Amino acid sequence: IKMKNLIILFTTLFLSVLVSCANNQESQNLNSFADGEIAINLGGEPRTLDPTLNSLSFGCIYMIHFFEGLTKRDSNDNVVAGMAESWDISADGLKYTFHLRTNAKWSDGKSVVASDFEYAIKRAANPKTAATYSHMLNVIKNASLVISGKAKVDDLQVKALDDYTLEIILENPAPYFLEYISVSSPYFPVRKDIVEKFGDEWSRKPETYIVNGPYIMTERKTDEKIVMEVNPNYYAKDDIVAKKITVLIMDDSNTSLAAMKNGSLQFSVIEAPMGEIPSLIKENYILQEPAYGIYFLEINSKKGVLTNKNIRRALSLAFDRNYIISNVIKMNQIPAGAFVATGMKDYDGGDFRKKGGNYIDINNYQNNVEEAKRLFAEAGYPNGEGFPVLEVRSTPGYFTVICEAIQEMYKDNLGIDILIKSEEYNATYQAMVQKDFDLARTGWTSDFSDPMAMLNFFSKTSAVNHSGFESEKFNNLLEFAAKTQSEKERMEALHKAEDILFDYMPVIPIIYRMDPFMISPKLKGAIFNPLGRYRFNYAYIEK
Repeated sequence: IKMKNLIILFTTLFLSVLVSCANNQESQNLNSFADGEIAINLGGEPRTLDPTLNSLSFGCIYMIHFFEGLTKRDSNDNVVAGMAESWDISADGLKYTFHLRTNAKWSDGKSVVASDFEYAIKRAANPKTAATYSHMLNVIKNASLVISGKAKVDDLQVKALDDYTLEIILENPAPYFLEYISVSSPYFPVRKDIVEKFGDEWSRKPETYIVNGPYIMTERKTDEKIVMEVNPNYYAKDDIVAKKITVLIMDDSNTSLAAMKNGSLQFSVIEAPMGEIPSLIKENYILQEPAYGIYFLEINSKKGVLTNKNIRRALSLAFDRNYIISNVIKMNQIPAGAFVATGMKDYDGGDFRKKGGNYIDINNYQNNVEEAKRLFAEAGYPNGEGFPVLEVRSTPGYFTVICEAIQEMYKDNLGIDILIKSEEYNATYQAMVQKDFDLARTGWTSDFSDPMAMLNFFSKTSAVNHSGFESEKFNNLLEFAAKTQSEKERMEALHKAEDILFDYMPVIPIIYRMDPFMISPKLKGAIFNPLGRYRFNYAYIEK
């Protein structure tokens, strides 16, 4: 008994020392940050820091720190004047005349002028640029014709009237336009002389990365870190709280969590390790912010058995989203039975998703499984006999665990085998571009708070839809929705467009976006919005 008591005593002392060391290490690391300094993680090495060429949601976070558009978001997340200090809108809602502030400077001291915006927007529309997000310009008159190569770049209705006046003419009235351009990087200015002098290298080195936003890049070490510091030429530099932001390059959830716990990191877009989420929620280390977005499996509908619509529909029915949320993720996500996210308003102020309903009955799992089995048998694969092995591409950690749950349910319910290829998202994205995939775990986050922004993912000018889905009727409905002055008719058209989408089944919806991002309880002042454009200008560490 005495020996047992001694063991308990020594064990208790040992654990106390470990906890004390961990706490001391966290305090030491937090104290190593000077006032006005924070460290965040935005995933792995960014594919580009060129706002015209950015194609990733988290890449947009870099963009809104290094660049500023005609409008911006303030500390309350309201749309306010940015590079344009004022603007006029014509009575028909088509012509926007922006008056640029005369005290706006690039980081090298040159004035920001209207021609910088004209050049950048036309560069994004030019099909030779191959900008992934060029479809975001479709609201501008002639943009779709320019992007598709059916009109000259100079036909795009963006024009610098003088150094401080920019005119943009829209294809149709767009009440969301000022919100849209506040966070959409194809509308951000870039310098023609810099791009032409340094080519693709211009955005890779601090000395050539000339920006107009609140931060400049002062250091970059590939696969290690990108350091942002306040732009001394930014007109509102005195409003910035976070004077230095170190972006640590990480793509592993356990590494990010360890850095979070020892105080060397305050925020990470890497999803928390699945098994740690419940305890991390209790410790306030998890950010649970819903977004206007969705996570799904994109289907290569032009490949093999996936060309069969019944197979695609069966795969969307044969797993239990509620089980995944309750037993795998263990967070408060909403299961996705459609594409347009919850929270977006319909014409009457109600929820677009509630009005449109679900295309997959997420609360009738057993019936879904029976229907999936019937569809498989009808397609010639009863009990999965003779069905080929499909591959799912997914990022490691959180989403791979979700895919493993789906994999198990596909085996139990359909008798089929699925292989999971766990890889960085950049590799998945490249495979989708090259159509070298069966199923790929991906996602989409709206660029403005309207169902149109979700459905634009599948538009004819979209460069992010790799499913093979294309529909003239779908595109006609989107075009009608963009033109009509009736909000009721517009929303009815968007509902019909989503109907067409799910009749084809190019994607398998899983959950609406609410990410288990890791955040230090000591990080204050960061701004999180449902568009996923997180900002750290006003962030600080509570000490």
